[in-house]
Amino acid sequence: MLRSLLRVSSASVPRAFPSTLIARHASTTPAVKPNIKMLAEIRKTIEGISMMKAKEALVKTNNDFEKALEWVREDEAKAGIKKAEKLKDRQALEGLIGVVVGEVGEHGNRGAIVELNCETDFVSRNDLFKGLVSQIASTALLVVDGPSTPAEGQKGLVQDVAIADLLQAPILPDPTLAAAGSTPPAHEFTTVQESITKVIAKLGENISLRRCSVVHLPENQRGMVLTGGATHGGDKHPYAGKMGALSVMTLVSKQGGSKKVTPSEAVTTLSRQLTRHLIASPSITIHQEDCKIPLEVSNGGHAPPEEVDAWLDERVLMRQPFIFGGGKVEQVVAKVAKEEGLRIKVVDAIRWERGEGMVKAETVDFAEEVRRQIENK
Repeated sequence: MLRSLLRVSSASVPRAFPSTLIARHASTTPAVKPNIKMLAEIRKTIEGISMMKAKEALVKTNNDFEKALEWVREDEAKAGIKKAEKLKDRQALEGLIGVVVGEVGEHGNRGAIVELNCETDFVSRNDLFKGLVSQIASTALLVVDGPSTPAEGQKGLVQDVAIADLLQAPILPDPTLAAAGSTPPAHEFTTVQESITKVIAKLGENISLRRCSVVHLPENQRGMVLTGGATHGGDKHPYAGKMGALSVMTLVSKQGGSKKVTPSEAVTTLSRQLTRHLIASPSITIHQEDCKIPLEVSNGGHAPPEEVDAWLDERVLMRQPFIFGGGKVEQVVAKVAKEEGLRIKVVDAIRWERGEGMVKAETVDFAEEVRRQIENK
């Protein structure tokens, strides 16, 4: 009886784990437990980072916060470059227009307008993408800084900016946070191109900077240059939308061109309303001597197609009914000028829509498109 109780079946003896399995388990078990406070701080500092990636950074750097941030940024850069290379041939027809206007100084103020494209409307409504658009527009003001000479072949005060130059410029923080009175997170030094690449990695779509223009302040300008900017269709975002516009006026005192001009509330309101008028109007670009307008507003809409791109008189815009009332645009401008003792002249304006002039490429076979999408993930 006693022997039978002591007899143990070999089947009931637990088998030892294979040494290879133990080694594999030990190698995948983190030696360092991520610090919870640092984890939250990393996710607050670097927008869009996943919880798992933040944990990995802390484990690999032994909970060294600064080294963890550096590790994440290097990892994002590598992932972004790889992702961007895969997606570079995909068409980006959606996106947003970004508009930022600078503070009014002694000689006036400047403004910048950019178009950043992505593949889908869904991504264009992402806050990360909107922030990138406003950052690039804000940065564009630095590319052409202060009084300058217009580029050869360009008319007016709104000048095109070379995309290659803008891509290599150090990107500025998102102005949206400052406008809202919030304290922006610590800003890392990266170029516009590097910032675009990081967002590509996070959002998984091809993103490209298509165009940029900036208002320049001419040397020996009489009076003041006042720039107004506006966007529309960006879910109430202050600097980004599906449409954007810049308007430029010169203000000269009737007491003499050398007298200092300070724009009043009525003048700044006029500038703001004129820019919104452009948003609600067909695409228009006017200059001091000429005006480029589309078919639907030239000669009552009856101009032949070959004359659509012709340079016409700037009075086309000035004779439009002002959407805010008070008569035509020129009548409203003249009224404000008389009341303020100024000579006000609308010297330039530009209005962009995202994707305008872009043609969608012919789509490939559906099965081929699905295969390509899977390969690029």
